[in-house]
Amino acid sequence: MKKIIGMLSIVMLLIVVIFLMNGKEKVTNENVLVIGLDDSFPPMGFRNENNEIVGFDIDIAKAVCEKLGMEMQLQQISWASKEQELNSGNIDCIWNGFAYTEDRAKTMTLTENYIKGKNIFILKDGNTAKSQSELQEMKIGVQSGSSQQLDLENSEFGKNVEIIPYSDNLTAFMDLETGGVDSIFCSSIIGNYLIQSKNKNYETIDSENISVSNGSVVAFKQGNTKLRDKIQNALYELKADGTLKQISEKWFGEDMITVKENK
Repeated sequence: MKKIIGMLSIVMLLIVVIFLMNGKEKVTNENVLVIGLDDSFPPMGFRNENNEIVGFDIDIAKAVCEKLGMEMQLQQISWASKEQELNSGNIDCIWNGFAYTEDRAKTMTLTENYIKGKNIFILKDGNTAKSQSELQEMKIGVQSGSSQQLDLENSEFGKNVEIIPYSDNLTAFMDLETGGVDSIFCSSIIGNYLIQSKNKNYETIDSENISVSNGSVVAFKQGNTKLRDKIQNALYELKADGTLKQISEKWFGEDMITVKENK
């Protein structure tokens, strides 16, 4: 009997030690921001030729962490299980061109939109079309499985064009160059980056009555307003000092930031 009691005492002691160690680790990690991302999503977050993760969102997250005195830790995750990664505590936030939706707002704690693009048509230099209506009867390329494809297929305008899906926007751009399609329909966030990186002349036309972009947000576990507010306030300050504008112009050639300077 004494032996059993002794063993139980040891087990209880181990449980207490583990609890205290976990508590200590949690305090230590408060200064580390673990960001979950898909590392193959240019220009928001992707690997460069040196296998380094770079991108628009990476630069902003880095600036936020420097402002807050936090260490940034990037963690590649399966995009299909991003919510589980967040809810399990494996990551602190999702920060990777994460679009706002009403459903996500119900299950996660979100920042305000920090960048809001729009959907555009990209045309090769020399195409004489100046408005969306002039693109009717033409071949329009879209990324397969994208919201742009779904919106275009469900629109009235989409009934009057030939929609050509591609595995990715880079392949669509290649076909645009060779005349396989007359235009590409994509997010201006992605489109402007690709235009800038290719260093070629392209024409763009804003879309009309097809879809409305809700912009990108940073997502946290539901109820984690403390960390959300820290990040949000840092974004306000980085907007005020011009840092966000500089990062946007670096990646997109223009200021696409929607963050307010203060709340």
